[in-house]
Amino acid sequence: MPSQSRFQSIALTLPLALSPFFALGQQNIPAKPDGDLIMMTVTVKTRSGGYASGLNRDVFKLTDQKEARPIEFFDNTDSPVSVGILVDTSGSMQMYGLREIARPSPIGEAVAQLLQFGNTNNEYFLAAFDKATRFLTEWKNARSLLAEKTEISQENKQTAMYDSCFAAVEKLSSGHHPKKALVLISDGEDNDSRHTFNELRDLLKKSDIMFYAVGIPRLPDVGSSLGMEGAGIMAELAEVTGGECFLPENKKEMSVAMNLLATQLRNQYRIGFRANKNDPPNKWRRLTVRITLPPDAPREFGKLKIRTRQGYYTP
Repeated sequence: MPSQSRFQSIALTLPLALSPFFALGQQNIPAKPDGDLIMMTVTVKTRSGGYASGLNRDVFKLTDQKEARPIEFFDNTDSPVSVGILVDTSGSMQMYGLREIARPSPIGEAVAQLLQFGNTNNEYFLAAFDKATRFLTEWKNARSLLAEKTEISQENKQTAMYDSCFAAVEKLSSGHHPKKALVLISDGEDNDSRHTFNELRDLLKKSDIMFYAVGIPRLPDVGSSLGMEGAGIMAELAEVTGGECFLPENKKEMSVAMNLLATQLRNQYRIGFRANKNDPPNKWRRLTVRITLPPDAPREFGKLKIRTRQGYYTP
């Protein structure tokens, strides 16, 4: 099933990162992955919804199709991320009062929260789209973006979401950190793109970019047949990358979603492995990550939920 996070009114607390009590010592890992490694970001959640941070490399098992692959790069630290923030400003978003990111509008506040709670070494760009994509900033740290009070204005009723995601993925290639994420704030509607859903999904499958979506509830009289279909589209894009689709239904839940997203980016694992050189190029290979815990592991780690990219195309 596509990864969609809904919120219950009784469960609006931010889960805390949990460190296991069975850490197996320091890891001898390279300073950075070499260019030949296939990289993946792995999110591990506990049964209570917290993030299982600090797990050792030895508990991870990686399978490429049905073949075990040794893990040659492993990082379990709060490593910085290059984050692209892409905001839908089309006609269907008009109820959300798109203004400056530092002023009290639902989307402005949501973006500001993501910036405030992220790793201070993260870098971000901010872009908006309707019929066309507008890059509102270059790469900047959170403090600079918040100080600039960048305006997110509405310019067109049409929506070219797929084209804008293509443009954002291209921009992410210039990011300075190996770990990259695209955060889309939208209702999932597209009525004006040259690119298709399948083309965007294939582009994301070929990348090491995590796709996150914050789905905005749509006005009932916008005149589109999407709605939950748009949420499903964004959830499927998130699923193939190991990201997540959050579906807040009000301002309070949107605040929770941004806290969850910022916390998730700070409590993940980076894994690198080598593809089989005998495989033909451009072949899709399915990836599976499993975690085997020792018998004395704390009870809350008994049922871990693992999310990562679904696979890769051989180089």
